[in-house]
Amino acid sequence: MYSEQRLRPATKRFRRINWFVILFPLLVGCPFLCIGLSEVYKTAQMVNASATARGTVIGNTFRPFAEGGAAYVPVVEFQTRDEQVVRFTDGIGTYPAEYEVGTQVNVLYDPQDVQNARVSSWKRLWFGPTLITSIGVLPILIGIGLAWIVRRR
Repeated sequence: MYSEQRLRPATKRFRRINWFVILFPLLVGCPFLCIGLSEVYKTAQMVNASATARGTVIGNTFRPFAEGGAAYVPVVEFQTRDEQVVRFTDGIGTYPAEYEVGTQVNVLYDPQDVQNARVSSWKRLWFGPTLITSIGVLPILIGIGLAWIVRRR
């Protein structure tokens, strides 16, 4: 009887620790998952509302960052449906330059504001939202897996 009474508080503490271990990954993952899904939704809305065109990379602008790094951002020229020639600098840069001058690229642009344009590629549109969503899903799956293991014991 004495040993049984001593084990009960230890078991309760162990269960509290188990639930903390399970809840912590869920709490860490949920904000990332929510932000990632929000970005997926915004990107999908932008893609659905955009017109498409074929553009040509006419240059790569070197952009230094405040943190000390730098990247090349492509300067693209394309023609809208109503034959207006538009030149824009994409917002995502790489080092080294991802596109050579003269490369043909797909462009998404807002028909109401043609300067609001982006180079259309999976990496440029979907990589960020996918990465953030994945960073959220991984700890949630770990938490669910731990809950499943604890529940089976």
